[in-house]
Amino acid sequence: MAAEIKTLDSDIQFLVYENYNKFISATDTIRRMKENVSGMELEMDQLLKMVTIVRGESDGVNASLCKRRERIEELNRTRSLLRQIQFAFSLPHRLRKCINTENYVGAAKYYYGSLPILKAYGQSSFRKCKEESDAIISTLIKRLQAKIKDRSVLLPARAQAVSLLQQLKHPALETSTSRKELHTEDEKDFIQEFLDESVKFREIFPNGEDHLLHISTEFFDDYFKTVNLSLQPDSGEMLAAELNISFRQLLLDVSRMNELFPRANLLDRASEAVENAVRKHVTKQFNCLNIRIKASLRITDLSRKPDSQQPPKTLKAFLEIAQKTIIDGSLEVLQDLKELLVKSKSYFARWADEYTDLVQGGFQELFTNLIDHFGFLCAQSVETPPQSDESQSAQTVTPSLILLLSLLSIYLYQTAVPQITELVGTWFPGGGAMGSEGRPAFVPSEICRFLNTTGEKLLQQYVDVQARNCSVVVRKAVNTPNWLEYKEPSNIRSFSDLLLQEVGRIQADVQQLLPLGPTRAYRHKITFGSVGPSQSASVRQDGHRSASNLPKVRSQLLERDVARPLTEKVEIFTKVEYNQLWVISTVVKMTLKTFEECVRLQTFNRGGYQQIQLECHYLREPLQNLVDDATVVEVMLDEVCSAALERCRDPVPLDTVALDRLVQAKKAKTESAEEEAPAQIGA
Repeated sequence: MAAEIKTLDSDIQFLVYENYNKFISATDTIRRMKENVSGMELEMDQLLKMVTIVRGESDGVNASLCKRRERIEELNRTRSLLRQIQFAFSLPHRLRKCINTENYVGAAKYYYGSLPILKAYGQSSFRKCKEESDAIISTLIKRLQAKIKDRSVLLPARAQAVSLLQQLKHPALETSTSRKELHTEDEKDFIQEFLDESVKFREIFPNGEDHLLHISTEFFDDYFKTVNLSLQPDSGEMLAAELNISFRQLLLDVSRMNELFPRANLLDRASEAVENAVRKHVTKQFNCLNIRIKASLRITDLSRKPDSQQPPKTLKAFLEIAQKTIIDGSLEVLQDLKELLVKSKSYFARWADEYTDLVQGGFQELFTNLIDHFGFLCAQSVETPPQSDESQSAQTVTPSLILLLSLLSIYLYQTAVPQITELVGTWFPGGGAMGSEGRPAFVPSEICRFLNTTGEKLLQQYVDVQARNCSVVVRKAVNTPNWLEYKEPSNIRSFSDLLLQEVGRIQADVQQLLPLGPTRAYRHKITFGSVGPSQSASVRQDGHRSASNLPKVRSQLLERDVARPLTEKVEIFTKVEYNQLWVISTVVKMTLKTFEECVRLQTFNRGGYQQIQLECHYLREPLQNLVDDATVVEVMLDEVCSAALERCRDPVPLDTVALDRLVQAKKAKTESAEEEAPAQIGA
């Protein structure tokens, strides 16, 4: 510890000895500064006294020369004004001399220099001088304007003329305010002419960029208006290849113009024109396809004309034409739009998803319109429009057309929509969401559901229409005669043949388009007490008995009424099935039900009741051969006979032998007429 104290003392002594000289030097410096400051104060006092003396002398000189200085300045102003006046009086002469020697720069300089005096005194002393100068300058301005417009003058000279007009406070841009002066009449390459003239304009008018852009905007508007008309023609149809060529030329032209006019947003306007053209092209493609499909739905020439050597077209042929139109037309549209996307991919960079949605949405709208059109035709088949009405569909909506539309709906649901969906997903994948709900543009499941429902509705409508046609025949046959005065039947009325012909036409239609379907003969089992073949036969077998057996007949009717609640009812309206047997069976059941209801509204005598019994016996076998369940026909015809029996005042039926004899006579007469018909046609 003592050693450390000694070491610290040594260090302190070393620091003191080392800085001692610095302390001495600083003390000397402070002493000298104090001595100098004291001397400086004395000198400053002396200087202040001398400045005060000089200031007094200066004030005296200024006071003695003040009046003379003001006079000199006044004389100088007068001299300058006289020079300006002299120059102003000689200005017309100077201007004429400059114009005669084509020294336009000097003339502009002289006039601009004299302009303050002319403005100040031009209405009084210098009025005549100002009028002469203005007239000369007007001539100069006209010459400069003519020089600017003269294409033979070199660009530097024209630019100098613009500069002189600006010095003369005259708007030089008024000499070229129309876009027509920017290009010539030659339209072989009017864009290049326009660009060349724009370059010249910039050299002539260095400060006229805004004016050039303004007058060029009118040219650009006309240009894009022409482009839109060429890309979106009102008539005719452009293919994707033609659009691609037009797009490439548009991009080339716009790129050239955009280099000189970057502020005009030409690339954005070109993109907008391309997008509008593509949207209209897509819409027109689907509209044309929709028109083609609707045109293929016209059914004509189903019957062969006498003078025609060609066989009549069948419903199957019309269906195949419509199916081919849908598939081939959709494929053509997809190929066209795919070519547009592939060869013009750069134009779809910003809205590729929107384009995909546009294509997918086109198919959604196409199928939706077809469904609506099918529904419209279905409604037209129910309503009977006036003959003079020019409605949405000028074609006649026949039952055959309804059947064809039903089968076409099922074809779309089962075949066309899945195929088109697969192609759309392959060629146009992705896409965004349309609408605020984020709903996809194309929803195949929804379309298929609607098509399935529409197909079933159309087939049911076909059955209803055909049943109504048959019911008209039945109602007319039942409501027309006076049954209370009807004689004993000796023949079968033509009503039965007309009804069988109607059913035969239905069978001819459905045989062309629908499969046969499963046969379910005698599906309905007749329960105890039901009005079946056994009970109706027992009623028919009593035909040889006299009217004295009426109590027994009444007893049978009572027994039938008691057993009716236990009877298995006939199902007239069943689930829609796409086969021949279901269609014909449903039509027959609806017709026979109408037959029964019409009979229940009449009152018969014995002859009328027997006539109904005879016609039911005649219809029994042909109708049973057409339907899927022969028992249904048997039961419903027995119900007709029972209804006639209930409404008969003297219910004595014909026996089976008489019924068969009359039926066989009718068949023989019909066969004879059919054999004679070809012979008459050949003769």
